[in-house]
Amino acid sequence: MTQEEINKEVTERLKQIYSAYFDSEYLDQNLEVPRIYTDNVQKLDVGDLYSLSRALSNTKSWTAMFDDEFLERRDTNQLTKNDKIFLVIGEWGSHHEFLLCCDKSSEDFAKIFDFNDAHPWCGHHNEVEWADFREFLKEDFKIDLE
Repeated sequence: MTQEEINKEVTERLKQIYSAYFDSEYLDQNLEVPRIYTDNVQKLDVGDLYSLSRALSNTKSWTAMFDDEFLERRDTNQLTKNDKIFLVIGEWGSHHEFLLCCDKSSEDFAKIFDFNDAHPWCGHHNEVEWADFREFLKEDFKIDLE
């Protein structure tokens, strides 16, 4: 499978997860998994990062766990800037999750966030953020992408 096909498959599976939360037009226009992530994550051996399939399954679990407040805001037309599309790409410690913003409508698109036992949908603030996957790897794991 080519890198483009892998990215397309991950994008489609993420779209299925978020179809319960956003309409298909919004997802078609705004959901994009940054290629720098899908092109490189499978080549890395970093214990804190999930495989693509585990990232998708954890994203499904985390959105379901934190969707009550999101759904209430959505249904009353009061969405916030944090009510966007995220992919849970890894974890560290006992409760820290790394989330990658996959929503092109957000100023945070392609950024990675460290949330401690929380999710952007429940109004908590991240502890750390990185501009993109390249910066995340360099600063947190001392890995330089080619």
